[in-house]
Amino acid sequence: MINTKSILLLFVIVFFTSCSNKQIINVQEKKEVSNIKITRTNPSNNNQVNEVKYLSYKLAQKEFLDILENDTFASLCSSKDLYNQVKVSPSGIQKDKLLEKLLLNYTYNLANGCIDIKSMQRKLAYNRRHKIKTAYDTYNTYINKQKILDQYRSNKIPIRTILQPYMPKHPLFMKMVKVLHTKKLSAKAKYKLRLNIERFKMMKHYSSNNFIQLNIPSFTFDLYEHGRKSMHFNTVVGSYEDQTPILSSKLSYFILNPTWNIPDSIAKKTIIPRMLKDKNYLRKKHIEIHKNYHLTSKRFKQSDINWRKYLKKNVRYIPYKFIQLPSNTNGMGRVKFMFKNKYAVYMHDTIGTWRFKINKASIRAVSHGCVRLQHPLALIKHVSTYYTKRSYKSVRKIYDSRRMKTIGLSKKLPIHISYITAYISKNGSLHFYNDIYGYDKIQKLNFKM
Repeated sequence: MINTKSILLLFVIVFFTSCSNKQIINVQEKKEVSNIKITRTNPSNNNQVNEVKYLSYKLAQKEFLDILENDTFASLCSSKDLYNQVKVSPSGIQKDKLLEKLLLNYTYNLANGCIDIKSMQRKLAYNRRHKIKTAYDTYNTYINKQKILDQYRSNKIPIRTILQPYMPKHPLFMKMVKVLHTKKLSAKAKYKLRLNIERFKMMKHYSSNNFIQLNIPSFTFDLYEHGRKSMHFNTVVGSYEDQTPILSSKLSYFILNPTWNIPDSIAKKTIIPRMLKDKNYLRKKHIEIHKNYHLTSKRFKQSDINWRKYLKKNVRYIPYKFIQLPSNTNGMGRVKFMFKNKYAVYMHDTIGTWRFKINKASIRAVSHGCVRLQHPLALIKHVSTYYTKRSYKSVRKIYDSRRMKTIGLSKKLPIHISYITAYISKNGSLHFYNDIYGYDKIQKLNFKM
């Protein structure tokens, strides 16, 4: 017989054991449920992370879409089809990715322009084969794609700030873009304006707002400082046959009272025929004959050499060099301004100052490629004062002494030899210079307007 105490003890044991098992079961169930939840919500969480990642810069997207709608910086170019695809795409990650691609394209076009470079170079090569000296240098700006995307995705940096490093520094760039967007223009005028907008993009990018611009079609020299024009005067540029090359470089030094190392082509065309007609020609022009372009090299007399054989058409190289000494008759005038380039061109003074008064290509486009300056002494004064460690007084003393001296710049000054055929008058209307080298025809946009 089981007594009452035994039954009561058995009941207590069973009760607490049941409660303990129930707690264990509940703990296990919770773990299983927790595991199930984790398994089921992982993809959702990833999507949420992606959504946060892309939604975080929706404001940047809106600003960029506003820029694209008006093509604010005239840089959609050949990306118009991609933009049309973006416009019809529903909101989502796919559209976001398309916008990122479009941002990179837009930045590249802004930095490097939208002219068909390969087509242009083929036409220039054709011209060179037909004895026309011509060159148009282009400069490819590196686009830091990852930095652009990181800035864009941060939603902290305005799109205009992202684009700013890739924008042309020239103050006329945005003025011309504004005319493109606001003025009613004929199809021809609009196309020519767009070509000139792209030419600003093709100039080499410098961080400085101080630069020299030698514009060929307008025959002008302009010095910009802090984005404003501080000096302006006329120039003489290369002829159609001997075109001044279009390039960007930096003014690094100038030579006071320079000699002129006369190129073989000019010696053959001009110097030798004149000295054969006049035996005193070299003396009157202060020209010496040397073994090379160093005054310390062996010197020759005119009578030492049979010059007529060097006038034959098949002869290009002349093993004797003509050097014109510093003088009032020197073709370089009293100063040469030098900047590195592979074409051996530079800016210089001239004795033919009358040409600056007549604004015609037949008078102002006559050099062999170098650029003659109307007011070289004013440029000497300005550059000496602000871009060298010397005083203008000391430089002027050397200039007046007629001693040849090289003056280096302590701050190199960017220089652009440009080909801009459009300009905006004071009343805001658009005008064009004559296309003296034919680049308006040679260059083509790489997209349809």
